Amino acid sequence: MPAQAWVTLIVGVLAVVGVALTVRQRTRADNRAQSWQRITWCLERTVSKDDDEATLGWEVFGTVARTPFIAATDRDTLQTIADYAAGPAGLAQPDDTDDTGTDTDEEDPR
Repeated sequence: MPAQAWVTLIVGVLAVVGVALTVRQRTRADNRAQSWQRITWCLERTVSKDDDEATLGWEVFGTVARTPFIAATDRDTLQTIADYAAGPAGLAQPDDTDDTGTDTDEEDPR
């Protein structure tokens, strides 16, 4: 095979590889953008005054946060949000009541 044919073949292969990498990168970027749109939707629901809507927001948030399209650094951010929400000042903290429905912080009147 002449040298010109080899050069043409190499350039062609490099072009195909370049296009494939570009398509892959674009697909990953689109998937991440869509995941963040879903996460935003979830977080908007979590602050709802409707308990069912807030619960739905947190459940979908957990599902979306585990998708493979989320980068490791973004996953750390989502974990921080979830940790904050579960903490003492968090959004998802339930009322501190015992099984009788009374506050546990109150002193026993006996």
